[in-house]
Amino acid sequence: MPPFDFRRVRPDDFAYCWPLYRDALQPLSAGLFVWDDQAHQRRVREALADEGASVLRTQDRDAGWLHCSETRFTIHLGHLYLAPEMRNRGLGSSFLTWMSDRARRKGKDFTLDVMENNPALALYGRLGFTPVQSRSHIVTLRL
Repeated sequence: MPPFDFRRVRPDDFAYCWPLYRDALQPLSAGLFVWDDQAHQRRVREALADEGASVLRTQDRDAGWLHCSETRFTIHLGHLYLAPEMRNRGLGSSFLTWMSDRARRKGKDFTLDVMENNPALALYGRLGFTPVQSRSHIVTLRL
């Protein structure tokens, strides 16, 4: 049993999810692109409105949010943001391992996008992800 579960996104979750996204990505944007709050808020709202969005929970509390899409051949993790107090505790690694096992059982590739200067690249590399595409400041990784 994984140390996490999921709940559906509720209409009021934007207030929880937006700061996690902004606080994770805005510092990484420096030197790469001009940050546009409104454009990024639209992106988060669109992701949260999709059926692939969930709030990640652990120990009966919200721990972050994610958005996945699935096709016949691929499971793609478009977003994964953990609350600051939940980082560096193994939760992200547990989730990524669980997702990679799920993809493997289904015979699908597991892909994700990450900014080229994101420190999480080291974690993804340790978990076996390899770069398959790079565009602008985004690297697509596959397991």
